Parts: sequence; C-alpha cells; structure tokens
Amino acid sequence: MLSATDIKHLGLTQTLELTTRDLYKFVVGRKSLSDDESQMLAQFHSHHVAYEQTINGLLGKNAVSERDEAMYVGFLQKLSESPNVWTALLQIENSLITTHTKSIESIESAKVAAVIASMITIEARHAAILATMTSTNLSLALDNKESVLVVS
Repeated sequence: MLSATDIKHLGLTQTLELTTRDLYKFVVGRKSLSDDESQMLAQFHSHHVAYEQTINGLLGKNAVSERDEAMYVGFLQKLSESPNVWTALLQIENSLITTHTKSIESIESAKVAAVIASMITIEARHAAILATMTSTNLSLALDNKESVLVVS
C-alpha cells in the first residue's frame, strides 16, 4: 500500500513523464532531423513511455492520465524553434532529473524510490547525450543547473 506522500510524488512524476513523452513525440515527427537523430530521440521517447507505464502500474486507480498542459506548451514553443531543439530537450531532461531527485527526499517506500532513482540514471544519460549535441564543453553535460519543476 502506497502512502499519501508516495501517491502525490508518483502522480507528479507521472504527469511529468506524460508531458515529456508527448514532447519527444512532437520532436521525433520533425522533418529537420537526420535518421540517426530521429532514431535516438525515438528511443528516448520510448524510455519516457516505459516510465509512465511503470508509474501507472504502481499507482493503479490513483494513476494520472493527463500531461501538464502549461509545461507542454512552454517547451513546445522552444522545440518549435529549430536551433533550440537540443537545448530545450537538455533543459527538459535536466529539469526532470532535478525534480525526481528532490522528490526522492520525501518518498517513503523503498520500492518507489528505487523506481524513481532508476529513471534518474537514464535521464542523466539522455542529458549527457543531448549536451554533446549542443557543445563540446563537457561541463554542459555534467553540470545540472535546472530548477525543480512545479506542475500546475
């Protein structure tokens, strides 16, 4: 049985993953990407689909079914501007990492914490790869300065 705190954090996480899933779906459909870029981002998309589905299974009847529309529209605008695609995706991943890391501090269930932690490690890998698409500066890939996301 999940605590109210864990349900709250998982609901937030699921909303963020639903939003990120939809943002990646938008980007993968762009014609300006190379085949390799599209395949890489399709893989990232599938990771966020899997996270959302895992959380859905944990939450059961408490599952969230909608993305955060304000976050979606805000990032969609950034993603629609060609030069900003990689930077915007990096910002999304780093924001997820920061938010998930912060939520682990309050999670009561070891199982829930383990699920969130496993997501963080993959999203950090996404961020590192995305950082290499924007710069050769290794610090960009390793230094996460994004703030915790607040979902409306």
